Amino acid sequence: MVNKEFVKDSKLKDILAYIKGINHSEQIRMMFFCSLNGLRCINFRCLQVKDVFNADGTAKDVIDLSCDKNKGKFSAKYYINNQFRRELENYFKYLTTKYGEKLDGNTYLFTSQKQNKPFNRVSICRIFSTIYQKFGIHGASHLGRHMFITKMINNGINPFLVKQLVNHRNIQTTQRYYNTNPVQLLNAVETARI
Repeated sequence: MVNKEFVKDSKLKDILAYIKGINHSEQIRMMFFCSLNGLRCINFRCLQVKDVFNADGTAKDVIDLSCDKNKGKFSAKYYINNQFRRELENYFKYLTTKYGEKLDGNTYLFTSQKQNKPFNRVSICRIFSTIYQKFGIHGASHLGRHMFITKMINNGINPFLVKQLVNHRNIQTTQRYYNTNPVQLLNAVETARI
């Protein structure tokens, strides 16, 4: 089922501000940024330092994932914009503080408190849906991906580029993710005036 929820940027900023005040805020905020930048939960839940960061702690230009960290039997590439890069590099500082000398390329970015292993997908979806519900939004970890696709297409990015950016196999999948809203529909009919 494709989520048709429309979330304004101002509400997303409120959500990110709310996250700052909850337990494990650094991990949860970074997971939200991953989702809002088009990554699937299955992709970001098992990210390791070596997937995202160069040896000096700077974020790579592209997160290049092997098929074991992606849906299906295919590799995936996620391109990093400047805002996401800043968030990632701030998160690296958090990881450095958290792990100290134990931090290495195999360290997972997101770990559960009890087992120090990657979160499972159900736990991540529960975290996302609980936070979204507090703001009257029906959604989970995949909602950010929908918003990423919608924002790109609304900003005039070629849908075939968007398809590649989100690692879809065909354009029809990308089209199903695109969400319209009442304001867009009203603006569209206004263009048909005589």
